[in-house]
Amino acid sequence: MCVAARIACVGWWSLWATVVMVGNYQEAAGTEDAVRTQNAASNTAHWAFRPMHRPAVPTVRSVERLATPVDAFILSRLEAAGLTLSPPADKPTLLRRVTYDLTGLPPTPEEVDAFLGDDSSDAFARVVDRLLASPRYGETWGRMWLDLVRFAETAGFNADPPRPLAYKYRDYVIRAFNQDTPYDRFIAEQLAGDELYPESAEALAATGYNRMWPDESNASNVLLARQSAFNDLTANVGAVFLGLSLGCAQCHDHKFDPLLQSDFYQLQAFFAGIVLQDKRPVSPSAQLVEYERQRAAWLAETAELRRELHAIETQARRILGEIKRLKFPPAVLDAVDTHPAERTPLQHQLAFWSERQIDINEGDLHTVLDDFARERREVLLREWSAARRREPQPPAETSVMAVAEITEQPPTTYLLAVGSYEDPLEETPPGFPLILRVHRDEQPRIVPPRPGTSGRRAALAAWLAAPDHPLTHRVVVNRMWQGHFGRGLVENANDFGTQTAPPSHPELLDWLATEFVRQGWSWKHLHRVILLSATYQQSARLTAHEDRHAPGIDPDNQLYWHFPRQRLSAERIRDAWLAAADQLNEALYGPGVRPELPPNFGGAANWKVSENPADRFRRSVYIYAKRNLPYPLLQAFDFPDMHESCGCRTQTVIAPQALLLLNNGLVLEAAERLASRVRQAADTADPYPAIRQLWRVALGREPSLPEQRRAAEFLARQQQELSAEGNPDPPTAAWTDLCHAVLNSNEFLYVD
Repeated sequence: MCVAARIACVGWWSLWATVVMVGNYQEAAGTEDAVRTQNAASNTAHWAFRPMHRPAVPTVRSVERLATPVDAFILSRLEAAGLTLSPPADKPTLLRRVTYDLTGLPPTPEEVDAFLGDDSSDAFARVVDRLLASPRYGETWGRMWLDLVRFAETAGFNADPPRPLAYKYRDYVIRAFNQDTPYDRFIAEQLAGDELYPESAEALAATGYNRMWPDESNASNVLLARQSAFNDLTANVGAVFLGLSLGCAQCHDHKFDPLLQSDFYQLQAFFAGIVLQDKRPVSPSAQLVEYERQRAAWLAETAELRRELHAIETQARRILGEIKRLKFPPAVLDAVDTHPAERTPLQHQLAFWSERQIDINEGDLHTVLDDFARERREVLLREWSAARRREPQPPAETSVMAVAEITEQPPTTYLLAVGSYEDPLEETPPGFPLILRVHRDEQPRIVPPRPGTSGRRAALAAWLAAPDHPLTHRVVVNRMWQGHFGRGLVENANDFGTQTAPPSHPELLDWLATEFVRQGWSWKHLHRVILLSATYQQSARLTAHEDRHAPGIDPDNQLYWHFPRQRLSAERIRDAWLAAADQLNEALYGPGVRPELPPNFGGAANWKVSENPADRFRRSVYIYAKRNLPYPLLQAFDFPDMHESCGCRTQTVIAPQALLLLNNGLVLEAAERLASRVRQAADTADPYPAIRQLWRVALGREPSLPEQRRAAEFLARQQQELSAEGNPDPPTAAWTDLCHAVLNSNEFLYVD
């Protein structure tokens, strides 16, 4: 691209920024490659692009507070500021914190009693192990990953059509966390499960990641729709795995980070050959190769039959779809008219966006054929029916929303002028971002793992999971830290670029990343390292700290001198209501469920409520993820937009939340059932045992004497008022109101 084109593309101010970064533009080598190389080299000092190293664990004075190496890194900074950790949280608070952290649910009264009664030195460690072994763990931490990949069970845009098999990707993610699938394998399965693990139905379901982009199902411009989907996938890979805003380089070189436009399209080229499939053969690689050999022979044997039958039917389809076909260019119509077995990968991609819009009724084909063609078609159909009985069958098949490749030569990817698919420039092979290459001329080692696939995505997965990769492991351990403390060591979890503040504890970040790799990319190992630290187990109460000046020294708690109080996520609020009411349906996996929507909500976009009444009470992670109609209760409490990757949810406090807490039918029903539950457990007319049980069930602790007294006074006063109003059952209504108040309380909605 010449200098004039660069000016038109990114503007004079962007050019000036480039000049500042690389020195005198006029004195550069004279080629754009030279300018770009200088640009990249000038940014190698940025911390995120430097190689990882394993720092030495610091020596600190407060050795009595050292539980894991995490504490040494935290205390080192605290002591330098004249601070120390807060005292440990009390046992009920700690148990409630870690139970929500790992399972998204409150501890039961029995679990609280067991922990309080265990005075052994490893009591908390055994709690952590128990929670990590729970299937509830995968449901909770899998949700974090679903936020990142913008998981949805519909396509979005105006029509928002369903993706009936998308839930299998969600189930894969939950299982992967429960099984502690090593992160390097987790990456490989999602990016290239079909290439690397064709014998695994789970790995094939994992490739649904490559199809999570929003999609306009009736896009009139199919070429643009295809390019938009690939752009979205490329940007998501950059954000999720690399923690980089690579999508900003779609139209021009990144304005702030050393990311080139060519980097964007080189990364996109890894995915150029994917073909979307909803049914995949599942078998060991050798068996799959044999099956594909037999099928190729069968296709060759039936080629003439298929060709003649297809020619007759294609002519009929052209007539029946004449009006609908007018909006498509010749390249798209060629893809539609080519027999599926003969299509190139590009034609498969174009057919995906166009065939569903033409929508021919196959039963009408005979109505537009002349007599000779109709009779010939009937003969060919009989022959085809007989041939189909000889078609080789795979050893096994799985129905999943997956991708595959059908050739070792994917379509060409081009660098696009200002990101326009209509203005391709030079051909762009697969490649890694220049700033992340060990050597400037480093090229991917692409070796097809088996015939019929390019091996490109497998090569990308191997590069991302390399133990010495400067970004991949830093990014994921930062997400884990954020999941426990509400804020990452790097605050923008999806952007480790130059516009994000550097990590608050860079040595701790690198130590965690190298520890993660050393321990086999184990999620659960790193959870233990963090959760067993004194840093995690300290009190959240500011008044508990021994130094009253601490808030003035570090008002934002950047140094972690106390545990940060956090509000429950939207899913945890709803699930906690159901758990308190003893309504929670803990069934695992399956298609998304559709609980009732508020009256008059959603209009034409409303969904049909699940037929099984028990589905109303499934965990929130299983609620139908409809892009254009998020479940309103979850949306009110900051459920992420399913069109974009969400690295960290916002946390708002707004009036609609209070109104929902007061009036939502789910919380009112939960309050009624919770009242019945605690009163039955107490089995006495004396309100105090039931009050104590209410606090134990809902808040995970015993109420203080003043709390018990105030609750009893509320019940007495409320019964009198309800009786005066003519309520037929004042005691039950009063208990429901008390339970409703507890379920609305800050203590219920927040975790210390």
